[in-house]
Amino acid sequence: MIFSLVAAGVNLSIIVSSHANKNEHEYWLIHTYEVIDLISQLKVHVKNAETGQRGFLLTQNMDYLEPFRKGTNLSLSTFEVLVRKTADNPTQQKRLAELDVILNKKFSELEQTIELLQHATKQEAVDLVKTDLGKHLMEEIELVLFAFEQEERNLLSKRTREYQDAKRLLSSSIVMLELVYAILIIWLIYSIWYKVLKPISVLVSYIKHYPEVTKFEIAQQDNCEEVSELARGIKSRCSESEAVISTLQKSEKEAVEKQRLNLRGVAEYNDAIKTSLQNLFAALHKHKTDGLGSISKQEIESMVRLVNQLLDLTKDLDIYLKTSRQNSN
Repeated sequence: MIFSLVAAGVNLSIIVSSHANKNEHEYWLIHTYEVIDLISQLKVHVKNAETGQRGFLLTQNMDYLEPFRKGTNLSLSTFEVLVRKTADNPTQQKRLAELDVILNKKFSELEQTIELLQHATKQEAVDLVKTDLGKHLMEEIELVLFAFEQEERNLLSKRTREYQDAKRLLSSSIVMLELVYAILIIWLIYSIWYKVLKPISVLVSYIKHYPEVTKFEIAQQDNCEEVSELARGIKSRCSESEAVISTLQKSEKEAVEKQRLNLRGVAEYNDAIKTSLQNLFAALHKHKTDGLGSISKQEIESMVRLVNQLLDLTKDLDIYLKTSRQNSN
């Protein structure tokens, strides 16, 4: 269970991190698309402003000033949005500063031609247009916007790769998490089978094959009373067992003590026999050496052999007593 929790925590943190990374790259990808779209819009708005100015010059119809003013206002507002969107990019900010100067010149040139047409003569306005100042300014605007757009497209390519890598990492993390969970589920199923279901199956099989005469019935009701009765029976058996064990221990102590007393009496008896036989052996040996008395020499020799046999028996008895003492200790 601890391993499962740790694995789940680690995988969850990886997925959260991967998801956050993917969202971040997705944000910058969308941001780049927005900047490129703003560049296209700025081009269109400048073109519309210039188109309105040219239409007014040709027709002197005031209706053409509406697209001029609208194109100019939208160009300026779009430019301000571009400045905010690329605030994190010093290179693009430098290009926008250059573009700002050119746009101001372009709109001044358009405004000047309109004012000349309104307050002077048409020829002066046409002469200003023929200087190609507006054309050159438009070309400069297009060049700056082209470089600006190329920079954004390079960023778009890079951010697209990063976004795809983040998506693959997130997918891999999810697959890894699912794999870990699958392994843990298999492990859990095996553990439940091995430690729970299999023992229950063995127990059920044992009960099925249990002899009919010794089978017992479990009541469907009053289970608590049966358990209590069983507990009382077990307690009674334990008390009886303790009494029997106490009796056996007491009997064992008495038997050991009795054995020790018997061994002590046998030892005393053995010592007495040994002393008597040693005295007898000494006397017989003296009679044999001195040749005194009415007992023949052959009889004395037989008695000596008998005494030797008795002494050997006492030695065996000594060995037995020593062995018995060691065992009793």
